[in-house]
Amino acid sequence: MKTTLRALTEIRLRRSEEVFQGCEPEGGCDHLWIPDNRANRERLVRAVELGNRLHGPATHWIEKRQA
Repeated sequence: MKTTLRALTEIRLRRSEEVFQGCEPEGGCDHLWIPDNRANRERLVRAVELGNRLHGPATHWIEKRQA
């Protein structure tokens, strides 16, 4: 039997410092990492697109890490 190992990854929404975050100055909202699956990625992509439309190009992006 052959097994395939996959590296688990997590993603989160990031915003530039120019955008008001509505959080504590210590960056309290930027700590939320969620599993990188299809549904979560689609939600974050929509959030990035909306954020960039409202606040300007490249103000929002998705950050990824290995879990």
